[in-house]
Amino acid sequence: MLLDVYRKVEKRLAGRLKVNLANITGSDLAVEMTSSDNLPLADWCAALDDDAIYLQFHAGVSVPAIWVRVSRLFLTGCVDCFFGGQFDGKTCTQGNLTRSEIGMIDRLAKALGNSLSEGWSAVCETTVRYAGHIHGIDNPDADDLDLDLDDPNVLVSTARVALSGHAVKALEIVQPVDGLVAMEPQMHRPVNRETNSGDPVWQQALKESVEQVYMPVRSVLARPTMDLSQLSRLAVGDILPVSPTDNVPLIVGDRVFAYGSIGEQNGGVAFKIKHFL
Repeated sequence: MLLDVYRKVEKRLAGRLKVNLANITGSDLAVEMTSSDNLPLADWCAALDDDAIYLQFHAGVSVPAIWVRVSRLFLTGCVDCFFGGQFDGKTCTQGNLTRSEIGMIDRLAKALGNSLSEGWSAVCETTVRYAGHIHGIDNPDADDLDLDLDDPNVLVSTARVALSGHAVKALEIVQPVDGLVAMEPQMHRPVNRETNSGDPVWQQALKESVEQVYMPVRSVLARPTMDLSQLSRLAVGDILPVSPTDNVPLIVGDRVFAYGSIGEQNGGVAFKIKHFL
């Protein structure tokens, strides 16, 4: 049952890889992804014979990491295309990783992480996080890949990518069976698609809290201006004339909330609202 579920992930993953890889290489490409083989991790590791980079990802509550093996040839091709060149399908950088390759690894990691998250969205809501990479291991084992597995089997799906018209075995996605078992509870959790619904108790509590917030309220009768000589001659008892108006602003905080007029009520000054803004 878990294998059938993972097939749905792989089907969506293939389409998302095409889009996300095209975005970082800046060129059209094709992705052909095989259904995964179920085999012991040790057998897969023993069969590896070319230079590659291993990217580590973690999904949801899954303890065993997901590993993506990126061939050095494909990495070189991505760098060439990113800088406006063409991939010839055979030239491969040798030795230590170059600065351009390290920069491309970060871009690939983001594209692959997004693709894995979007692939898993076919069966559950989860986020796949990039955790780093290793390089220079010819035949890695479980310790090198930081995999402590109860079930030694892994699902390995291969993605061939046609870049600049040259198809290469670009990626191998290694999903431990233990990881599927750990993800199973999330697969059966209902996906919440409601974005506008809310808890009525929480909404009422929020409304009551907001209604208790105090705001400064003031009105301004006039805004006279005078020069410095007039201001310097002001003395106690001087009268500043204020023209009567029916358009006095009522200000809440720093914004005009309404307009009205000044009057009298119960022997005190009062503000009568004429209209709201």
